[in-house]
Amino acid sequence: MRKGKIRIFATSVLFALFAVLISVVALADEAVLHRLVILGTNDLHGYVMPYDYLNVREVDDFGAAKTYTLIKQAREMYENTLLIDTGDTIQGSILAEFEARVEPLQMGESPSIIEAMNIMGYDAAAIGNHEFNFGLEYLDLAIAAADFPLLSANVYDKDTDELRYEPYTVLEREIDGVPIRIGVIGLLPPEIMLWDRVHLECVVYAEDIADAAERWIPELQQEGVDLVIVALHQGTSQARRILERVDGVHAIVLGHGHSRVADHINDVPVTMAGRWGNTLGLIHLLLVHEDGEWQVVGSDTELWTVDETVESAPEIVESVAAQHEATVDYVLAPVGETTIPIRGYFSRVIDSEVTQIVNDAQLWYARNYLEGTEYEDMPLLSAAAPFRVATSVDAGDIRIMNVADIYIYSNTLHIVRVDGVELRGWLERNAENFNQIDPDSPEDQFLLARFSAFNFDIIEGINYQIDVTRPAGERIVNLTYQGRPIPDDMEFLVVTNNYRSGGGGYHLTDADIILASTSENRNVIIDYIIEKGTITPTPSFNWSIAPFEPAGRILFNTNEEGEALIEELGIKGIYHLGDGLFEVIIPEIAVEVPEAA
Repeated sequence: MRKGKIRIFATSVLFALFAVLISVVALADEAVLHRLVILGTNDLHGYVMPYDYLNVREVDDFGAAKTYTLIKQAREMYENTLLIDTGDTIQGSILAEFEARVEPLQMGESPSIIEAMNIMGYDAAAIGNHEFNFGLEYLDLAIAAADFPLLSANVYDKDTDELRYEPYTVLEREIDGVPIRIGVIGLLPPEIMLWDRVHLECVVYAEDIADAAERWIPELQQEGVDLVIVALHQGTSQARRILERVDGVHAIVLGHGHSRVADHINDVPVTMAGRWGNTLGLIHLLLVHEDGEWQVVGSDTELWTVDETVESAPEIVESVAAQHEATVDYVLAPVGETTIPIRGYFSRVIDSEVTQIVNDAQLWYARNYLEGTEYEDMPLLSAAAPFRVATSVDAGDIRIMNVADIYIYSNTLHIVRVDGVELRGWLERNAENFNQIDPDSPEDQFLLARFSAFNFDIIEGINYQIDVTRPAGERIVNLTYQGRPIPDDMEFLVVTNNYRSGGGGYHLTDADIILASTSENRNVIIDYIIEKGTITPTPSFNWSIAPFEPAGRILFNTNEEGEALIEELGIKGIYHLGDGLFEVIIPEIAVEVPEAA
């Protein structure tokens, strides 16, 4: 196996000085310096192979099979290592979805990512919030399949008030022949009770992270451990809360944020290693052992990144080969056809086919579900966001991979009840997608704000305009339902997803959820296409930017292929300027979508 070069994201002067030393270095005549390296991963999300299932192609820069190559190199460089993961492991990739939803694994079988982690030799892992997406039984299946402990010190059984999972583990190891006891504790976001309410409500409950740390870390220390490592499925703010309330933590491996972090908080080293196995975090602890006790005398952090020079570990590739091929076959399977292309390039500027097909499918599902219920006659709306503005599906066959491109998350369908005030607030939050434009300025102005596309909900079933010349919170104008203004006390049902109904994006607060289904939004779209056979997701253009005459150019960036889309769909009012830059003439925006064949 060829060894690729290791790209170091962050390191320090301290360990540059120690680079020429071996793991054990004599200090004066008495103390001996030892090095322990904590290797950390997080948010693997089922990405075993370096493979993009949406585009059916190999990639260079992620995948646990590649991360393992870096892990093996680190183990060759450093004699004393631990390998810890901080969760969001079994959900995320199409491979993971295939094993949990399409051809579900049974108890006694192992998810591919767990099988890979067994081969990689993990010492411990935290449970993340996405571990609950497939339900408690599937998480139990994964725990049973793992050769290492999966930990959570803040999830309790509702009936017994006992911890549902193992809170911590004590690793009996040796460093340079000297015994050491290392405690590892796992903690996760208590928001799981909102995000996966349908699976967890009335079964478990979650404790605040800092409260749980304050409760369980002292108990762990009473086990006589020499080091305490926190596997925290959260970011630096929660790490800081823990360290403000608990003494004696020696290292924290972070997760959840998908960021790259190699730092110290209150002199405690922390790392977060990106996502999908694209990075390996390394925490170096320098230790001395005197009078029968271990003491940390120095620490530092660094990140190694995966790229084209890092090869996949063959033992990982072999272990998942059959499931990988089955997943590729699955994503290539057609489920229906579309008479028009589905493109997301302009979906943050004008109504698009991407959000239309999602809303059409969600409304179809909800009407069927609500028929004959007390909610049957209530006004029904649907909310969908353009998760990927790069979404591109040609006219013709629609395959599973295309649906996964349109709806990339494994959300489950929820229906919430809102009144006119809440609906307007939801729309105002969406309108933060845009910068405030000064119509009198002759200078170039960019239309789109730094706002996540997955938070830009298009709400179908009403009509509204967004006045981008107004400040945030005052932009929704001409809001109507069936041609009439919407009063504050009018009630609606809105089809959405569990992330949004649980407060994700801050569009809703304490949502009144009338349906929390276990049906994934993505599967609803697949079922809708299968039912219809042929679809034409022509945008309804129920929303638009309120027209105005700017003194200067209004610009936005998107995929360069948007130039072809202008001609393909007969879009007026958008002009390509080159290098992914487009000008929008607000009063001229109009779309002429070809009629269905």
